Amino acid sequence: MTRDLRRPFAITIFLAITGYATAQLPAQASEDTSPAATGWKIKFDESGSNPVIVDDVMYVGSADGAVYALDPKTAETKWRFQTGESLSPATSGPQVVTVPRGTSLSDQMISALDAVEKQRREGIRRVDMAPAVENGTVFIGAGDNSFYAIDAATGRKKWSYEAGPGMTSRNPVPAAVLKGGTVYFVTEDGLHALDALTGKRKWLFETLQEIRIKEMNLGRKRAPEGPVLGDGVIFLTAWPTILSEASQKCFLYAVDPASGKAKWVTSMAGRDITAPATAKGHAFFAVAEPAPLTSPSNRVTLYAINVVDGQVKWKFGAGKGYGTPHLLIADNIIYFRTEKSLFALELETGRQLWSFSADEISTGLWADDQHLYVVTHKGSIMRSKDTLHALTLSTGQEKWSQGVSGSASVAMMHDGVVYAGGERLHAFDAVTGKELWSFKGTGRESARLISGGRIFLTSPTISYFGKKRVDQGYLYAIDAKTGKP
Repeated sequence: MTRDLRRPFAITIFLAITGYATAQLPAQASEDTSPAATGWKIKFDESGSNPVIVDDVMYVGSADGAVYALDPKTAETKWRFQTGESLSPATSGPQVVTVPRGTSLSDQMISALDAVEKQRREGIRRVDMAPAVENGTVFIGAGDNSFYAIDAATGRKKWSYEAGPGMTSRNPVPAAVLKGGTVYFVTEDGLHALDALTGKRKWLFETLQEIRIKEMNLGRKRAPEGPVLGDGVIFLTAWPTILSEASQKCFLYAVDPASGKAKWVTSMAGRDITAPATAKGHAFFAVAEPAPLTSPSNRVTLYAINVVDGQVKWKFGAGKGYGTPHLLIADNIIYFRTEKSLFALELETGRQLWSFSADEISTGLWADDQHLYVVTHKGSIMRSKDTLHALTLSTGQEKWSQGVSGSASVAMMHDGVVYAGGERLHAFDAVTGKELWSFKGTGRESARLISGGRIFLTSPTISYFGKKRVDQGYLYAIDAKTGKP
């Protein structure tokens, strides 16, 4: 079956050519093992919003600015909630900028930056945040700068809160954290805590107060990474887009969830801080070491912080390369990936247990009780050779490897099967490495969720209008055992 869930919106012309790519998203696994029904395919504007299934209903946000409630078995739309109705027609793409003939290049760029800032203030109609569902309510933030509580049964708005910019991103935006009748989420201003029943703000913890706003690019903050709840504290990491090389700093905040006050703040020299990860009384993050603003940093440091007092327990340095480092914690080991290296470190001490190297290592890391699964890349973008590796957890020795389609990464694991998505979605037996099936839709295959014997994945089409766009395509439900729709 095919159904169009998209509302038309304007496509605008851009001033300067810039690249755009949709990140491979970490899929979520459900313990539901009921038999799969017939698959389906619907037109859908892909966003960074990962779907969730609660009480046999799938909730997901879309690049058209709407939140959908779908029947996961049939794709029937139970309801559609449109955000941003007060906005003029908006687009998730670039904005039209008109300048007089003869305008200098520098003045053109200033006009473009002003237009981007105006669009940011007014909001962009898209929903990239994953839904959080509790007590019959869907909580989600949108590009119109509002955070919503929506009745999960009817799709009617319970309340909305003017939160400000920072809830849309080219990367997936994590769901709000729900605990004790309070909903926590981040924007450019920092961490918000709202009463889940009324939407009334309890407190706002402002991040990056340590940096003067005029030192930041465009005079605006960057939204923090998080929130992550652990050890009775909410952790956030933040770094500014700065204009001064002398003030390159990153911050880890430990916020009391009741009062909204910082228990402690740890700062490090550097930039490009990762989202925090927590385990066994430690908070972990990686920071690129300081470097001139005109060139990338060549080194990155992983820090382990004591959650009680914010002091550094240990640190581990490595070559960075391009891209954002990735952290994965499994049992008593933290796995630390940079562009060309993967390290297994003892959680308590930071002692290196083993390492693995390649020309390029994908951001996706997944582990079961025996192996760590990772994709490596070799060759050019046009002629890449991608390989999925199963590495023994204790030694890093390769158990098996299999070739996969280009630009792939590990999407998820479930019930003894590892899935890698890129130009195709591949399913491999986790023990033997045997390929069970592969699936090709209409674009890049991004597995989002597995539940009820089905894999739900987005398959965006790629259209060119001055730049690459990845915001249209299809949402599929395919049989997890056969890969057939």
